[in-house]
Amino acid sequence: MASAQSVWGIDVGRCALKAVKLRAAGEGKVEVLAHEYIEHAKILSQPDADRHALIAAALERFLSHNDLSKDKVVVSVPGQHTLARFTKLPPVQPKRIPDIVRYEAEQQIPFDMDEVIWDYHTFQQEGMPDVEVGIFAMKRELIREHLLHFEQAGVEPIAVQSGPLAVYNMAHFDGLLAKETTILLDVGAENTDLIIATPDSLWTRTVAIGGNSFTEALVKSFKLSFAKAENLKRTAATSKYARQIFQAMRPIFADLVQELQRSIGYYSTNRRDTKVEKVVCLGNAFLLPGLQKYLQQNLGMPVEKPETLKNAVPSAVLSQEAFREQILGYSVACGLALQGLELTKVTSNLLPTEIAKQVVWRKKRPAFAAAAACLILAGGLVWFRQTTDSRALASGGDDVKVANLTEAARIVDNGPPAGYSARGQGKAVVDAANLLNKEFTTRSGQGQTERAEIEKLIDLQKQKRIILDVLNVVHSSVPRPDGALGSAATPAEVQAALASAPPRAQRRQVFIESLDMLFDPDLRQFNWKSEVEMDSPINPHDSDSGSALPGILLKVSCVTPNEGAMNFIRDQFMKPLRETGRKAGTGFYIDNVVLVSGGKLDASAAGAARPAAPRPAASRGGARPGTTPTAAPVPVAVAPERIDVITHEPTDGDWQFEIWASVILEDFEDAGKAKAPPKKEERGGRRSGP
Repeated sequence: MASAQSVWGIDVGRCALKAVKLRAAGEGKVEVLAHEYIEHAKILSQPDADRHALIAAALERFLSHNDLSKDKVVVSVPGQHTLARFTKLPPVQPKRIPDIVRYEAEQQIPFDMDEVIWDYHTFQQEGMPDVEVGIFAMKRELIREHLLHFEQAGVEPIAVQSGPLAVYNMAHFDGLLAKETTILLDVGAENTDLIIATPDSLWTRTVAIGGNSFTEALVKSFKLSFAKAENLKRTAATSKYARQIFQAMRPIFADLVQELQRSIGYYSTNRRDTKVEKVVCLGNAFLLPGLQKYLQQNLGMPVEKPETLKNAVPSAVLSQEAFREQILGYSVACGLALQGLELTKVTSNLLPTEIAKQVVWRKKRPAFAAAAACLILAGGLVWFRQTTDSRALASGGDDVKVANLTEAARIVDNGPPAGYSARGQGKAVVDAANLLNKEFTTRSGQGQTERAEIEKLIDLQKQKRIILDVLNVVHSSVPRPDGALGSAATPAEVQAALASAPPRAQRRQVFIESLDMLFDPDLRQFNWKSEVEMDSPINPHDSDSGSALPGILLKVSCVTPNEGAMNFIRDQFMKPLRETGRKAGTGFYIDNVVLVSGGKLDASAAGAARPAAPRPAASRGGARPGTTPTAAPVPVAVAPERIDVITHEPTDGDWQFEIWASVILEDFEDAGKAKAPPKKEERGGRRSGP
């Protein structure tokens, strides 16, 4: 449930400190209570700028206007300092996800885990079994340096979030994301955070192009100081030299479009069903006249700029001209405040644990003081009870109770103490025995669940090699092209082998795009209808049969350029897959193999604009590393085209297939033997997918 407390989101950028204060207003709405835009005296990246002093001055000015004592605070860290990795998880129980993510983080993060602060967030489409995890990390020393300014100012944040994720959270909350795919383009002073997002997933990249790039272009063209060039850029719309100014900045416009197209191409290569619907512009760099129109013309898709917060209730702050003028720069701050209100999609937090504990400890001090008072009172009551019981024992009364296990054990071993009556002694022994028996029964029942879970994990460990064996079967069944192309192991060798290779449509190639495995106690509940004819399986895969079919559902998504299409994939991959998977003594065998779906790749899903191949960057006083200097090109809209990332050939004629196979967990010699019927609660209706 969202908190009713107000939250400040504070984004300290290179040009300014931006802050927004929000409060939940119910039914997915928020109220804007305050905002601050405090520009630094100098841009932090300027050579003569004292970065720490400028940030301290901005925070001091901010705190002089606002009292944060009763508000929560969430702060951001720059996207270029944050590592983001995305990977799909194998089908596992939800409680096992943290352990698997920990393993993935150790593989994906190129630093010692003690040197970084990291967190993760899982993404899953409704009704789909696939789980994707985003792992976000930042060097511990960089976070400590960033938070030092807030610590010195007496500000204690409850969370730290990466700038790109805060932008995604804001866009997700405010309904800026399309049903398919949206590009969020947040242009900052030095870098641009590019987020390719859907309502259920995101991918982010930081591009080294920002508002300062436009200023530097003016510095070189007009031989101005940085400060004068910055002022010229801001007044370009009203300057009599507007045409010359925009001509000088045109190469940066071109570079930005090129990086956008390159990112769309990479993203679409890994997600072939991608269809980019629009671009949403964020960041004050889009106050430059003409930039929005330029992107729209060269990308061939709608480019929008938000003008307000759609999911904010009317308020005096929301209607202020100053707030509306800075709305493009407030996207990160709004996303931070929304996370503090628990209204966001992504909830990862890069706040160091030691700082979080300090914040919690300070806030709980009043509660600890009250607890200490109660403890003193309780101690007095215990002393009073002990005194009363001692007097009862001294008088030889029978109203005696066994208070704890230690006393019960002493009575059983040594008998009741002197001073009891005969009846009191007998009652004390009986009470002690009952207490010990109750404790024995309680402890005997403990650990049963844990022991069962441990035994289950041990059984899984015994069979974990089967996963590797199944992968080896799939790998061995994939057809290889003849000649040099079939033995090529590197992109360079592939390029050399293409000269003597047959046309793409005639090659014996199958590319595995994804492979998923899902254990199921009864594989019959899936729909095993195939688009091509295959030999009958050994076991009945019909839910009307009386025997359960436990095993692993193997789902393979693959692509082939061969024009034989379904016949080729059946004869050259599906049949070898079943034959190779029926070897004796492996502990499993592949029974049924079906082609669930297949067809030509849809070129329209590639997006409205896609470069046929990477183009050299525009020259602006020097070539980029690894590129050829050229005159500043003018990007134009290009036809959508899928490109093989290794051969650079068009792939629009390729075929894509989804193949299922049933992996039965027993030796092939035992195939077809009778099995026990499934339990009633495990029987399900026919499903169309895993």
